[in-house]
Amino acid sequence: MQDQVNKYLNKLLDHGLINSPADAQLYGLDDEIYTNNDSIPHEVRALFDDLTINSLLIARPDPLRWAIISELALANPGLISPKDTESLTFIHDIPVIESFDPGLVACALNSRKGCIVKGLGIITTGTVSLEQAFVVMSSICFSCFVKFFTDILLGLQGLEGNAPPSARQIDACKGFLLQLTPPAPSNPLSRKTPTGEADIIKAMDTAGKATVAAGLVDSFFGNISFRKDSLIYISQTGSSLDELSGRIDCVPLDGSSTCELTSSSELWAHVKIYELTGDTAILHGHPRFSVIMSMAGGHLQFGQTRILGHVPVVAGEVGAGRHGLVHTLPQAMQAGHAAIVHGHGVFASSATSFYKAFERLSSIERMCFEKYSEALSAML
Repeated sequence: MQDQVNKYLNKLLDHGLINSPADAQLYGLDDEIYTNNDSIPHEVRALFDDLTINSLLIARPDPLRWAIISELALANPGLISPKDTESLTFIHDIPVIESFDPGLVACALNSRKGCIVKGLGIITTGTVSLEQAFVVMSSICFSCFVKFFTDILLGLQGLEGNAPPSARQIDACKGFLLQLTPPAPSNPLSRKTPTGEADIIKAMDTAGKATVAAGLVDSFFGNISFRKDSLIYISQTGSSLDELSGRIDCVPLDGSSTCELTSSSELWAHVKIYELTGDTAILHGHPRFSVIMSMAGGHLQFGQTRILGHVPVVAGEVGAGRHGLVHTLPQAMQAGHAAIVHGHGVFASSATSFYKAFERLSSIERMCFEKYSEALSAML
């Protein structure tokens, strides 16, 4: 268990979610409570007593993220309700607690996977592993970031019942944007098309790590695949893109394998993209401003398409159901090999290797950041 504590402390640091080891307390229950902290506060012991959990994470995000979360908590006292797809599917909403009172925190965490405690940070739990607490921590940081910037723009547009932002909120937003100017990430991926299975899996692993390192997805969301003749290599559902070893399925397109049961829930959208584009590599990430700008014009109905810069924005649910992405996304990618799914993220493909898909993914995010800044300036 101590190894798990150390692993996820390092992941918090590697992902830039915290600035230093002192910003996070991790607790894992085995035969005893293991931690990176010098001692175990009575509030923590009380939470382990009151909740059916085996892990607990208390972290204060890096200063910029925490400032954004604090602004959002001020505007949404008691409860933050994100609208992006990842949050609606995975965390639903986020309770905001006034103080680190074990009773109040336990009440919130009885029905939710994490909460925000004013002046302290984010508290998340896991019932099986510290991995769960880490994923929820990362997701709360993502959802709060997306909601803050989306609410500002929707409020200025007078859409979806959002109140106009105050002068203080606008000033805060402009200040945050000045700190967020995204550098153009270098592309660490090979232009060479992978051939054999080992080469393909290595290329997927490298691309997954690069996508996470560039901030284009948090580790547990998004997916990646590669087509080789009648086989599709695809990340498994729930896999971490920066830990893909042993988490890649090889799915025959003739239906002769049951691997599709463990493969990404977006497998059939990938299959259709390959059919319509003739490409061989797909990267799907959740770049923050791409998600924000996909929501900036208000709700998008299934079957409708917007154009953001040169990129189509479509709606659709995860999976192959009646309103699944498989019915809207592949057609949108046919011409430009990239599209944004409303409230969800970016899919980018390439005919050769992951190099061009990564390039498309990162350039769309830079474009969306610029579009957001332009839209904000135009409305002020």
